[in-house]
Amino acid sequence: MFFESWDEILRIVISTLIVYLFLLIATHLVGKRSFAKMNNFDWVITVTTGTIFGLAILLKDVLLSEVLIAASFLFFLQYLVTLASAHFSRFDNVIKVSPQLVFFDGHYIDKAMKEARLTCTEVEAGVRKAGFGDSSRVMAVVFEADGELSIVPKSEIHLSLIHISEPTRPER
Repeated sequence: MFFESWDEILRIVISTLIVYLFLLIATHLVGKRSFAKMNNFDWVITVTTGTIFGLAILLKDVLLSEVLIAASFLFFLQYLVTLASAHFSRFDNVIKVSPQLVFFDGHYIDKAMKEARLTCTEVEAGVRKAGFGDSSRVMAVVFEADGELSIVPKSEIHLSLIHISEPTRPER
């Protein structure tokens, strides 16, 4: 059905306005973290909250007050988890995924690639996106907790740390 009634349209407009205002306030209270790049944990909370708000806006049988309570509780739980994460490294290690080194000095690290479920093609695409033509100018590629690839370029400093230089000969 394309159109039910103007009352239903008005209900959707008012629900959307209330949800929007709530999100503005909640985002301000939660802080910068809600705007930062997300790790897996933050992504799940964001998707869940979006689903809850979508239900509130579109479904007649869902009470807006219940949705606001559920979302507030989710934001509060996220705040507690991030607070505990910032103060207790063991808790942080349990909650968050660690970055993985997937490429180093011209070689793919097979075990890490399999654990991260990455292909060489995906790593090569990340290298190109970072502005490198190919991996010959790259020292390392790290698969970060937020799903991004960090590219560490080769430099003379990096090369001196990795390659054993030939002994220098005394001058005559």
